[in-house]
Amino acid sequence: MKPYLHLGISPAEFWRAAFEQSTLSNPRQHSDVEEEAFWQSYAPEYDVRSPLARLANEVVVDVIAMLQANDRLLEIGPGTGAFTRRLAPHVGSITGIEPSAAMRQTLLRHWPTANVPRLVAQKWEDSAPSRADVVFVANALYRVREITAALEKMSRYADRHVIIVQTVGRPHANPLMLTANGVAYERERADALCDVLDAIGKVYRDRRYLVDRGDEAPCEVALIDWPSGRMDS
Repeated sequence: MKPYLHLGISPAEFWRAAFEQSTLSNPRQHSDVEEEAFWQSYAPEYDVRSPLARLANEVVVDVIAMLQANDRLLEIGPGTGAFTRRLAPHVGSITGIEPSAAMRQTLLRHWPTANVPRLVAQKWEDSAPSRADVVFVANALYRVREITAALEKMSRYADRHVIIVQTVGRPHANPLMLTANGVAYERERADALCDVLDAIGKVYRDRRYLVDRGDEAPCEVALIDWPSGRMDS
């Protein structure tokens, strides 16, 4: 059940309200200083503690199938570059929009010599990068407040395709949570993204995968993609 139906608000309004409420308990949501302090300690061990990109082989294969050898790939929030390294041999160039200095440093430290990404030290909302053939993002939209604007911007900057990878379910991805009138509502982020895409009229694919991360149960991962940019016009 879509929780916002009970609240009389749109999918984007539910996302925004859940984001704003989360800032009350999680200082990382509203403080760039707190966010960077977290990544300074976590980034060096991120690829070991968060091995999704290394293990999600079916997801990566299906992402690569949407790429072309000369593509300009624009990645939002590449972090330490775990997905980026797997996609790099299949594109012509990569630009990463990554606000965390710790993540950028870790990415470059572990990067092979070929096809080094150009990294932009900004949030997606504040950036004005060059257009790309494909815009890609994996689990990096958790600090985005205005999700409709972020998704529409992805389409504007992609000449051919937008691709989103989003982990589904605890303990690896917390859902959007909103308490209203004494009632707690939840929506998985992947489902909430699809809700917003429905609301703005995007025709997209939503494919789900189970990835064995060595936990008690397989981790569900959503691969959401749609044709974009000039193809929309």
